[in-house]
Amino acid sequence: MKLEEKLKKSDRLEKQPTYYITEYIYRVLIIQRFILLPLSRTNITPNQITFFGGFCVICSFILLYFGHNILSGVCFLMYSLADHTDGMLARLKNQSTKLGNLLDYICDYVAWFGLIILASYLYNISLFCTIFLIFALLFHQQFCKNFIHTRLKKLKTIHRFGLKKYLLNHGFLLGIDASLLALILAFSIFSTEFEISFYILGVIYIIDAIYRSIELYLNLKLGGGRWTLAIKTMPSQALHQA
Repeated sequence: MKLEEKLKKSDRLEKQPTYYITEYIYRVLIIQRFILLPLSRTNITPNQITFFGGFCVICSFILLYFGHNILSGVCFLMYSLADHTDGMLARLKNQSTKLGNLLDYICDYVAWFGLIILASYLYNISLFCTIFLIFALLFHQQFCKNFIHTRLKKLKTIHRFGLKKYLLNHGFLLGIDASLLALILAFSIFSTEFEISFYILGVIYIIDAIYRSIELYLNLKLGGGRWTLAIKTMPSQALHQA
C-alpha cells in the first residue's frame, strides 16, 4: 500500500487522497518529508505526540498572558503541527484508538476555544465578536458533520461544481479545516489583530456552510445522476471533518 493511501483520512468523501491547501503544506511538504518516517522508527506513540501538542497549547496561553506574542504564536504553530502528526503516526503504525481520538478532540477544543476566550479577555474584544466566532465554528462543525455529511454519504455519486470541481481534479479541497484555522489564529497572536481575525474566521465558516448546503441541495436535486450534466462524479466514501 502506498504511503499516501495509508495516511489517507477515513472521513473524506473522495476515493483518492485529497488535501486542503494548508493541510497539504503541513502533511505532505513538512510532516511526510521531515518528521513522520524518523518518528516511526522510535517508540514515541501518537498519544505522546497529542500530549506534547497539549503542552504547547498551555505554553502558548501562558506566554500570551504575559505579552510574549511571538513565542506564543510559535508554540501555537507547534501544537498545530503536532495535531496533524499524531493522527498520521497513528495511521502509519496502526495505533489508532478511541482514547487517542478523544484526547485529540479535547486538545483541539482547548486550543481553539481557550485561545478565543483568553484573547477576548486580554484584548477587550467585543462580546458579539467572540460569540459570533464560537457560534460559527460550532455550527459549522456540527451542521456539516451531522447534517451534510450523513446525507452525502448516502448518495451513490457526488457531483462537484465550479472551482471545487477544478481543485478536486487536482487533489485539493476547497474550504476551511483545522490547519487553516490554526494558521489564522497563529497570525492573530503574532499581529494581535484578534478581532479582525475572529470576524474573518466567522465569515469563512458561515460562507463554507452555505456553500456546502447549496452543494448538498444540488446533489439531492440531481438525484444521483438523473439529470445529464457535463460534470465529473466521484464515488461516495466518507466526509471530511471541518
